[in-house]
Amino acid sequence: MESIKQVWPHDLLTFNKISDLVLGENPLPEWAKDSLAKAKIVVVRRGKIDNNLIPVGIRGFRRNERLACFLKKEQVVSCYSPDYFIKKQLWKELPPARQNIPQFQALIKMVPLLKGFKWGIGGSVAYEMATGIKMVKNNSEHISDLDVILSATKEISVSQARELLRKINLYGVHADVQVVHGQKGFSLEEFAAGRNKKVLIKTATGPILVEDPWNFVRKE
Repeated sequence: MESIKQVWPHDLLTFNKISDLVLGENPLPEWAKDSLAKAKIVVVRRGKIDNNLIPVGIRGFRRNERLACFLKKEQVVSCYSPDYFIKKQLWKELPPARQNIPQFQALIKMVPLLKGFKWGIGGSVAYEMATGIKMVKNNSEHISDLDVILSATKEISVSQARELLRKINLYGVHADVQVVHGQKGFSLEEFAAGRNKKVLIKTATGPILVEDPWNFVRKE
């Protein structure tokens, strides 16, 4: 866990009570109640923080179970940033049976390949390490990706991106790499494909197409 200073998309936040969340007009669905009963944790979404309300999302145990809402900033108990899981090697705290599933084995093998980058992990893999809940799927219906969150501080070329993606996808689990800086982010796969002159950038106010994604995301 980290002290609360600034939060960014992909961070996981813990809190104490469901009333700390600001919901829409509709009541919480049963799947969300079940999820929050197991762990009071949400993921930060892209978007502006107005009136100390952080845009967050509740995730359930199925892919279609996602709910956008807001968390009162003063009610945040702890924050897990993507790189925290790598620095602390939190997979080692999981039961051996979970450490041995393909996603965590792929993550372990990926660590030395990303040496020299500032990076972390998000998605179901991060959620499971933060909570201990079996969130990573590896069955006939769904195989969880590795959601890699790569800082834009170290720029790489298209050819270097292709080689990096080749290396980290050798372990039977798809690595979905997002290059991020603050609220902005883009897909390393899209950049590496080089099919279009412009790359889609996700921002706090919506997506935008740009020709130089690395410089654009680093702009304040």
